[in-house]
Amino acid sequence: MKTVLFVCTGNTCRSPMAQGYLKHKNLEDVTVLSAGIFADGSQVSENAAKVCKEFDIDISSHISTPLTPKMLEEADYILCMSPSHKQMLDGLAQNKVMVLGDGIPDPFGSDEKTYKECFLKIKSAIDDFCERYL
Repeated sequence: MKTVLFVCTGNTCRSPMAQGYLKHKNLEDVTVLSAGIFADGSQVSENAAKVCKEFDIDISSHISTPLTPKMLEEADYILCMSPSHKQMLDGLAQNKVMVLGDGIPDPFGSDEKTYKECFLKIKSAIDDFCERYL
């Protein structure tokens, strides 16, 4: 069993979309989690939920989860949404931390079109990650 942990800032946009997409792929022996470095128990972004719904992925009940040391320890792969997230975590979980794709720009507060562009970047980067590591 492999555990993939997606990390972003607030765990309301990028990492929940990534978590939803990878779960949607239904890979055997893969557990998928997401968390935010500064998550505070907020609901998922409305536009993130709308965009995922277009791809038959339901993340509407997601509540942001704060990142914990236990999550970092138990994850086999930690996929950060930006290089700055990776820098923050490198000393805590060396050799397991990667940036998803070339980094995923934060769509927080943007329109639905921007969220869809973000989702498509996430989808492509996850597909590439799966080919290489899973």
